[in-house]
Formats: sequence, structure tokens, C-alpha cells
Amino acid sequence: MELLIHWYRCFHKFTSEHNYTKPNDVRGLNLMSRCAMRCIEEFPECTFAYGESDEFSFVMSPDAKVFSRRKDKILTVFVSLFSSSFVFYWKDYLGDEPLHYAPVFDGRMVIYPTYKTVRDYLSWRQADCHINNLYNTTFWTLVQQGGLSPTDAEKKLQVYYL
Repeated sequence: MELLIHWYRCFHKFTSEHNYTKPNDVRGLNLMSRCAMRCIEEFPECTFAYGESDEFSFVMSPDAKVFSRRKDKILTVFVSLFSSSFVFYWKDYLGDEPLHYAPVFDGRMVIYPTYKTVRDYLSWRQADCHINNLYNTTFWTLVQQGGLSPTDAEKKLQVYYL
């Protein structure tokens, strides 16, 4: 089974209000990774975690017995642990940057029928991550180093991405 956790509040607003570096804030990426590690520490039947942008996917072993495999219980506890870990570890990764409000995460859980389906899903996530990272790196380079406004950078990139 695969569990996906992502931001409920607008990720762009949160990162802007908390002075994240664009396009990839290493502090924020490491914080999200630490939250995922905390979930794996708490639930050893979680065998894999993959993060992309504002989302994390968790893969549980097919024979996991956690919470008698009750989907809602697993989902709510994971989201709660991930969210509380984000606040708990904030200062470790963002230092003196004040946390203006608690982030809100939501999640969904999908039970995939085969390892192949899980592999295909994670392969798609990796490809999507690569494409999004290329776009965001180019976009922010045009803005930060090229002097374009965000609107002009987006228009310039539309020529290549449509």
C-alpha cells in the first residue's frame, strides 16, 4: 500500500512567507526528509519513502500488520506524525526563521495490487520530479539571474513546454 502526504495549505504561500530559497531550499527539503524518516522510524513496516516538492509517498510492506491494516487509522496517524514532526524539527533545519503558523498536511492512501504497479507509480513520480525540477530551476534562473518578472519568465517557458 502506498501513502501520499502533501501540503493542504498553499505550498507556494507557505514557502514565500517563510523565506524559502527558490527553486530548491535545502533546509526545507532536509526538513521534509527528516519528517519522513521519523515516520519510518515509528513504523518499520514502512519500507520506502519518496519525496517530491510538497509531497511524500510511503510504501508499506505487503504483509504489514500495523493497526490491523485499517486504512483510515494508518493514514491519520502518518499524517499526524508527519505534521507534528515538521513543527518539532523546524528549528533544527530552518534555524532562526520563525514558524508563522503550523503547516497543514493531508494525505490519501492507495492499495496497489502488484509490485509492478508500485514500481510504475514510483517511476512516474521520479520522471515528474525531474521535469518539474528542470522547469523550476529554469524559471527561477530567468527571474533571479535573468531579470525577468515571474509573468515574463512563465511566458518565455510556455514556448518550450506547450
